[in-house]
Amino acid sequence: MTSATGVTRATRWLRRRLSRRREGRRSRPQAETAAGACGERRAPGTPPAEPPERPQLAAATLLLTLCALPLLPALEPQVALFIAAVLTLRVANLCWRPGLVVLGLLAVTGVLNALHAYGAVTGQAPGTALLLSMLALKLLEVRSKRDLRVLLLVLGFVLVVQFLFDQSPWRALLMAALLVASFALLRDLNMPAHPASLGQRVAEGLGRTGIMAAQALPLALVLFVLFPRLDAPLWQLGGDDARSVTGLKDWLEPGSVRALVVSGEPVMRVRFDGEPAVSPAAMYWRGPVLWHANGNRFEPAAPGDFPAAEPRIEVRSDAIDYIALLEPSEQRWITALDLPVSAPRGATLTPDLQLLADRPIDARTAYRLRSAAAYRIDGLTAAQARAATALPAHQVTPRMRALVARWRADDPAAETIVQRALDHFNRQPFRYSLLAPDLGERAMDAFLFDAQVGFCEHYAAAFTLLMRIAGIPTRIVLGYLGGERNPYSGDYLVRQSDAHAWTEVWLPNQGWTRVDPTAAIAAERVDADGGIAALGADAPARFRVDERSLLGRALRNLQLAADAFDAAWQSRVVGFSRAEQQRLLAGVGLERFRDTGLIVLMTLAGTGVMLAWGLWLARPRPARDPAAAAYIRFQRRLARIDPTLAKRPQEGPLDHHARLVAARPDLAQQADAVVSAYVRMRYAGEAREQ
Repeated sequence: MTSATGVTRATRWLRRRLSRRREGRRSRPQAETAAGACGERRAPGTPPAEPPERPQLAAATLLLTLCALPLLPALEPQVALFIAAVLTLRVANLCWRPGLVVLGLLAVTGVLNALHAYGAVTGQAPGTALLLSMLALKLLEVRSKRDLRVLLLVLGFVLVVQFLFDQSPWRALLMAALLVASFALLRDLNMPAHPASLGQRVAEGLGRTGIMAAQALPLALVLFVLFPRLDAPLWQLGGDDARSVTGLKDWLEPGSVRALVVSGEPVMRVRFDGEPAVSPAAMYWRGPVLWHANGNRFEPAAPGDFPAAEPRIEVRSDAIDYIALLEPSEQRWITALDLPVSAPRGATLTPDLQLLADRPIDARTAYRLRSAAAYRIDGLTAAQARAATALPAHQVTPRMRALVARWRADDPAAETIVQRALDHFNRQPFRYSLLAPDLGERAMDAFLFDAQVGFCEHYAAAFTLLMRIAGIPTRIVLGYLGGERNPYSGDYLVRQSDAHAWTEVWLPNQGWTRVDPTAAIAAERVDADGGIAALGADAPARFRVDERSLLGRALRNLQLAADAFDAAWQSRVVGFSRAEQQRLLAGVGLERFRDTGLIVLMTLAGTGVMLAWGLWLARPRPARDPAAAAYIRFQRRLARIDPTLAKRPQEGPLDHHARLVAARPDLAQQADAVVSAYVRMRYAGEAREQ
């Protein structure tokens, strides 16, 4: 009896379990269809979480992808590949939910991947890599609308992180658009379900959040202008970006400068106070100065090599004042117009007249500089003379010594030997080309007597060795030559393709004198390969882009306009420093306000802005009549078809309808539907009351 009773109870229990399971299977598709969402597993007894709809999950995936794409090139390839793979996994199947084991393994893989790539998870690049990896994994585990809200809030941090890597206006515009879109999605997540189409929901969400963003602009402007400025932007405080920045090096060997001429990356933008006293073809931008020859390589002097050196500069022309906005180079040198006569704040002028910043330039930095186009440099110490006449071991050959000996036999004067060397480059079949061959271990001997083909570094290095053989102190200067004037902004843009190398020789009666041996090459032997344009006989070799076609000119003008906009953004917005803030306040008579006063002023101005918006939004407004709005749209469409079909001021709806049908019988069916609905909605209630 007891056994039979137990079997009966077990049978009933199994039947109840099967019945509940069947009911759950029947109700689950209905709930998912009603919500338009992916299914969600939950433990028995827990309240159901509202799952996100498929379009909402797709929109969040798109937002995160667009936010991550600009950052992926700045990350290590293995980290970028992991993030791209996770995002692709989500795009491939929006409804796939990995289990806890799979998700845990992916999380561990993401952390170990970032550790392996950077050796740490703290810092600018490692922290960004870890944040993006975890945010992409968070997208895989989204099971409810609450998860999506959390993801969108964290996405705001990623939008801010973008400016640690790039402060261009284009990045700012993209981030502003993504911010508005994320707010629109947050709004949609918090709205009750409604039968509107997807297009209507997107348009309404973007429209509402766009209006909110426009309303916030006055308050943002108040905060931007009045918030107490720091001495450095926030993205420069504690930054440890280890990205390598390519550009000019502080050493020279065959091929080191030639590698830069194919790069159109900007080096700096220069704005002169008035018209510059030199033409772009004569703008030598001074950078590293090289003294020591070590094989085929020339290197700068160490800090303690010339302790007693103190150059004497005699300025023979009016000073040239200008502002140089330098791109980040992770180097200390400041490329200044030859010759800089003073050092700006935060920099020093070395004994060899090179401007060095106090710290590496790891962000766009503006310097106010002063230079002179005509000058004389005196002062040559014994240590400098030894360094400037030292010859590298195993690089000076008998042919080189014999050539210099013939020049000295004719006239041993230093000025004459310099001119003989320049005449040699001009009269012998030397060619200026990017396609210089490999010259081997004794590169300068092979260049002078065999190949006779090279770029500016070949001519500068060969000329330096020849002068040192003759006993004339010579050093090499690296920098840039020229600059392109932007007609939209008036700035001069110097690019990496303007990289150049020239020399300075010590002449007894003239001091250090600039000599550019590349300029001695005959114009007909300047090759056109690599974009080199034909030049005059007395002009240094330069590069120019051919813009003969209408499309080429249009694209070039568009590029210059974009560059002018970028320069204005960098100087007016990104470069809005404490000094700029005080200058702006002084213009309106508020220069006495400092940090505490600015905070009080900012609070009052912000309160005023919010109060003004509050009063504007609280104003009484007439109720909106949907029927009248629809009828007005109908009239506008008629006017586009034929202006005579639109309703006249003295006509009522029915009179206008009769005239419309008489004029256009083909529109009678559509007009009947619109006018009858309008009259019924607009006037039927009033007729019933009467």
